[in-house]
Amino acid sequence: MDTMDEAILYLDMNHEQINRVFTDDLFAGGAVGPRVMELGCGPALIAIEIARRDDALQVMGIDMSVEMLDMAKRQVDIAGLLDRVMLQHADVKAMDEFEEGMADTVACNSVIHHLENPIAGLRTAIRLVKSNGRVFIRDLYRPVTEPEIEKLVEIHGEGEPEAAQQLLRQSLHASLTLEEARELASECGISAECVNMTSDRHWTLDWTKA
Repeated sequence: MDTMDEAILYLDMNHEQINRVFTDDLFAGGAVGPRVMELGCGPALIAIEIARRDDALQVMGIDMSVEMLDMAKRQVDIAGLLDRVMLQHADVKAMDEFEEGMADTVACNSVIHHLENPIAGLRTAIRLVKSNGRVFIRDLYRPVTEPEIEKLVEIHGEGEPEAAQQLLRQSLHASLTLEEARELASECGISAECVNMTSDRHWTLDWTKA
């Protein structure tokens, strides 16, 4: 999201159910926090949702888009969570200035498919989470055929403007298959069993660092 118009388009899309299910699954899968880091936080809607679930949590949202972070700050302010949701400008592919093992939980939603080198994002998450902490990553799944992609756009883009539907279409084309996501995890020493389909268009990696 390189312009404010693109950031506004993303914010205007209906992500409420996706964000709620992401957060439900995060908390249902195991311990969360107290220090949570969200990579690629966008307008911070998931970071806000996580903070609302537990008053003891401190959430740090990371994004490389200045426009998204400007929008995120307004959303956090409106939510009354400026004391517990912090925002930082950084590239998830290169966060060497952030301390290793600084987070109890590293979460990431629909960012991997934006990365030219997806394994760099996963390695960042692994480095930032502490021992016995969790990495929880969810991203879009790429169907095998074009008709399958168009069907998902029809189902999940219903009611959205054409520009938003095209954004979803492009994201599906750029995403990984389940097999590719599992291969990515295996390259980083994570069992393929930790990566599973969790909806008709999402795979999820849920892993505890030994």
